Amino acid sequence: MQEFVGKRVAANYWRGRESVGGKLGFDKTGMTFDSHALNFQTGSQRIDYRDIVALEPHRTLGIVNNGLTVRTADGAEHRFVINRRRQVIDFLNAQKVIR
Repeated sequence: MQEFVGKRVAANYWRGRESVGGKLGFDKTGMTFDSHALNFQTGSQRIDYRDIVALEPHRTLGIVNNGLTVRTADGAEHRFVINRRRQVIDFLNAQKVIR
């Protein structure tokens, strides 16, 4: 289940009301969202696997099965729209992110 290590997938990351387009990359210890330069809000967001306390799939616009909320130990909620959501969740669970 290491298929995502070293890979980046297309994703959107919600920053407030803006859905920021970019790529979500995975490594051995965490995942990093890097925005495209054309967004109003740019930059990176790092989430270490050890900090994840919950993964919650949801439907974007109430109909599309591609939303994922990642909750971290500091109380933050990171919302993504991502392709291959089921595979990403399986990968994150294989990293033993939920203890």
